[in-house]
Order: sequence, then C-alpha cells, then structure tokens
Amino acid sequence: MRIAPGVVLGCILVSCGTSERPDAAVIEEVNTEPFPTDQGFAPLEFAQVDDNLKHDTLLIQVTFDMGDGSFIMVASNVEDTFEGVRLYRYKFKPGGNADVVAVSSPGYDSWTMLPTFFSAGNTHDNMWLLANMGERESWGQKLLWMDRGFSDRGFMDVAFPERVIEDDTLRLRRRNIGPSVRMSEQADTTYFRFACDSIFLYDDQAGGYDQVVPASKVYFTWNKGEGLALWMDGAKRLVQKPA
Repeated sequence: MRIAPGVVLGCILVSCGTSERPDAAVIEEVNTEPFPTDQGFAPLEFAQVDDNLKHDTLLIQVTFDMGDGSFIMVASNVEDTFEGVRLYRYKFKPGGNADVVAVSSPGYDSWTMLPTFFSAGNTHDNMWLLANMGERESWGQKLLWMDRGFSDRGFMDVAFPERVIEDDTLRLRRRNIGPSVRMSEQADTTYFRFACDSIFLYDDQAGGYDQVVPASKVYFTWNKGEGLALWMDGAKRLVQKPA
C-alpha cells in the first residue's frame, strides 16, 4: 500500500465510549490508601502532528510522530463500515512516498481507537499499546503488542469514571483510562495498574457488571502462558487465553 504525501482533513476526535449503558452500581467505599510510588512506567508521550498523508479512502482522526522516522495514525474508511477504525504505522521513503509498515485489526463498531503507548525499554519496535475504544464514551481498552506489526492481546473492560453536571443532573460518564495506567514487568509477566482513585469496571468476570470500584483493588497481568488476566481483591480471574 503506497500513499502519496499531502494534507487531508481529519475528522474531529470526540470523547469515545459506549452508547446507551445504564449508570453504574457504585460501590460506596473510600480508597484512603496512597498511590504506591512503584506502580510502574507512565505512558510515553509522542507528539501529535498535522495529517501528513492524503488517501482517498481514509479519514484520519489523529497522527503520532514516533520519533524514529515512523508515524502511527488512527484512521477509518471515508465510507462508514462495520470494521470502523484501525491503527496504521508508516514511514516516508526518499522521494516522498509512504510505505505502510503495519496495520492493526479493526476497531469494528467504534468511532475511535485512541492509543496510549508503554515501554520499559528504548526501542520503538517493542511496545505495549492500550487503544481506547468507543463512541461518545469509553467501551474499554484494547491491548496490543507492537513489534514489526500489531498483535491483539485481549481487552480490558475498564474506563475512567467522571461525574459531570448535565442539565442540572449529576451524571456518570466513562472516559479514556489510558493516561492513568502504569505498566511494569516482572520476570515473564507484564502488569497494568491504575494511578487514580477509582475505575469503572464493566465486567468483573464473576457475575458483576458496571461497577465503580477503588483502583487499588484491580489490576491486569499478561504473560505468554496465561494470556490476559484480571485480578481483583487478590483473586485472579482469567480473561483471555492466548490463541
């Protein structure tokens, strides 16, 4: 796939999330424990740049400069399709043409697939991505591993709970929790914890749905043998085994 350089008008990136979910059942518990100082690495910050590609079939939402000569853009088809948005990683070649290095699996019925980047090393080819999925609010985070391509590693049913006043009514909104995630590694296991007071948990894998819980109660792990697992109150609840 070759793309000629130019400028294309990207669509406006909206807050993403679920469409019509009921408000959560709130667990009334105050988290008074201080955040640990060793939770792990905060997300890497890559500059967002103006669209530097033009393609007749793609509508670009946002583009990140990865700092190694490559870019990652979030883009969907100009004509609305069920597959929705994808991540595209590309590099410019001498002469101005761009070669696509990797394309992620689709976001399907989502308006946004906004990535947050994590790495414990200095390489751009070994990196975790959390892609925030949704429409007007967050549906949760798609976990991907990026080396020379994008590999799906599971889905985290979590969002950041925000209470807002709308039409004189206090409402709960579910936002992108990616910036609040902290990543760490121990032996062959990667840990994902949350540096915030509380999280919105869509599914606790034990019969509980749509809860606001203290962030200190929940974290996720991923390793090659077990896949992605949700931990809550010290108990492991397997989410997805590797293929």
